[in-house]
Amino acid sequence: MSIPADNRDAAGLEQSPELLQHLLEQSDLLVLVVDGEDRILLFNRECEKLTGYRADEVIGQTVWSTVIPEDEADSVRGMATRLRNDGGTAGFTNHWRTRDGDIHLVRWHNTLFHDQADCGYCVLSTGIDITAEDEARRAHRTTEHELRALVDALPVLVAHLDGSYRIRFANHGYRDWFGLDPERQKGKHVRDVIGHKAFAVLRPRFEQALAGEQATYYGEVPYALGGTRFIHGTYIPSHDHAGSVDGLYILSVDLREQERLRRQLTDETRRYRAVVDHAIDAIVTIDEQGIIESFNPAAERLFGYRASEVIGKNVNILMPEPDRSRHDDYLRHYLETGERRIGTGREVTGRRRDGSEVELSLAITEFFDNDRRQFVGFLHDISARKQAEREARQSLGEMAHYNRLAAMGELTSGLAHELSQPLTAVHGMAEAGLNMIERDTADPGQLRKAFSQIVRQSQRAGEVISQFRAFLRKDRYEEYALHDPDTLMEEALELIRHEIEGRGIRVKKAMRAEGECIEINRVQIQQVLLNLVKNAIDAMDEVDGDRVLDLESVCDNTANECRLSVADTGPGIAEHHIGKMFHPFFTTKDDGLGQGLPICRSIVEAHGGSLKFENRRGGGALFTVTLPLRQEGGES
Repeated sequence: MSIPADNRDAAGLEQSPELLQHLLEQSDLLVLVVDGEDRILLFNRECEKLTGYRADEVIGQTVWSTVIPEDEADSVRGMATRLRNDGGTAGFTNHWRTRDGDIHLVRWHNTLFHDQADCGYCVLSTGIDITAEDEARRAHRTTEHELRALVDALPVLVAHLDGSYRIRFANHGYRDWFGLDPERQKGKHVRDVIGHKAFAVLRPRFEQALAGEQATYYGEVPYALGGTRFIHGTYIPSHDHAGSVDGLYILSVDLREQERLRRQLTDETRRYRAVVDHAIDAIVTIDEQGIIESFNPAAERLFGYRASEVIGKNVNILMPEPDRSRHDDYLRHYLETGERRIGTGREVTGRRRDGSEVELSLAITEFFDNDRRQFVGFLHDISARKQAEREARQSLGEMAHYNRLAAMGELTSGLAHELSQPLTAVHGMAEAGLNMIERDTADPGQLRKAFSQIVRQSQRAGEVISQFRAFLRKDRYEEYALHDPDTLMEEALELIRHEIEGRGIRVKKAMRAEGECIEINRVQIQQVLLNLVKNAIDAMDEVDGDRVLDLESVCDNTANECRLSVADTGPGIAEHHIGKMFHPFFTTKDDGLGQGLPICRSIVEAHGGSLKFENRRGGGALFTVTLPLRQEGGES
């Protein structure tokens, strides 16, 4: 093997084959020599290390049959011939296959020289294994591609400017914001892309970044394309390999929708605050521990506290005892079980700063703010209304009393009849006893019998008087107790029994109530029943046929109500009068005042019930009093 003829410096090496061999073995280069038939003539140690083949295993074999992958064999055949045609030297990159089947990429420099011994041409190839470099390059390209795809996918505008504000890189945000092709913006001055006005707004931030300091901008920017946007921009210095600032990165987020929502929320919050601050009702917000978080001006006026005095304190300071001591337990019970001990709308008593109490209507709602539960209470001062209700009840009691007096005036004959019977019996028995004593014929047994009758009849007279006195009593409207509906009906009948019998009226009763099931003011409800019974009796004066008074009582546990009905066989109520029946001063009686039915309805409604009317099929009127049944258990 000879050295190329034009390499004078290497000619001396021809005289020192040991030195040449040493250089070949110590070199970090892959050194390969093949003849004109592509047979391997030299295979240095780096080639052995790379492929795992010893030199003596491959020398004499073609290079493409040993270390070249099969699919690349054709590309290396006839290397000497190609080099002779191409001028004697060429660079080449191909893959080598190792003994273990691994593939390496090698970059070669090939030189054609004349082998004086064989009088032919050989190829000297020196190579470098660039497998790792190639893999790194491909990984870099992949990373760069993925990074570009990521940057393009971001819902932000990203750009890289040089120190002269010319665009080096622009992501797809430019297409989304301005309708521009990002690739075509490279090299342009950013001012020509975003417009002079936008550049004037942002230039101070650009200059700050070029000075080496990160800058931000939050606000509106009047872009030339796409209109004005509300953005949050970040401007970051970029550095060259020496660490000097050579440009800046731009990251801008379009916040127009967020800004619109923020302004809308601000406006709504302002309106809410205005409503709360100017609300007539007190509004108090508390957390799960019952700690006051807000206290509007109306609450300040109602309770006498300033907001700063109560915010952060337990809401029970606004309550009198025993509610003050119990409130924390009520709240804890609800949070643990979700069970409300009381309704969301109710009447309560509040405690002012000076210790005085105030009657309130309270409505409560709850809401969650970032998974944090809060309660809002709406409180309205009902002291004036409650006082008016008390006065109205007192007036109703007065009117009811006068109504009872008027009714008893009409029942005077009945009272006289009820008393005359026991008094006549007492008189007769007393005279009989006196006669027996005067004639000295008194029999102790007969006298005992006569005196027993006197006692019984005097008791009967006393009961009649007590019953009428109780009915005429000026009762307190608040006196409520449990009563039996059937007994109430019977007592009403007793008060007017003489009139019923005197007018030839037959009574039909269907008493199906269940003991003491209604909590009422006995005298008031008895007055209602008596009024309805008397109206039924009067109505039947106008008919000649069978006169029947139907009385019924029934407890309906499903509907949670007790119904007391009074019906007659009279002519009923004319259609044109039905709508005015419960109006004050309306009456169909020549001597009536028109107060009976309005008072009756007021009494029943004050008991939480209702009074309804309907004409019966076949003639007659039906009045039904509906009252709530007694509630078992405690709070609901």
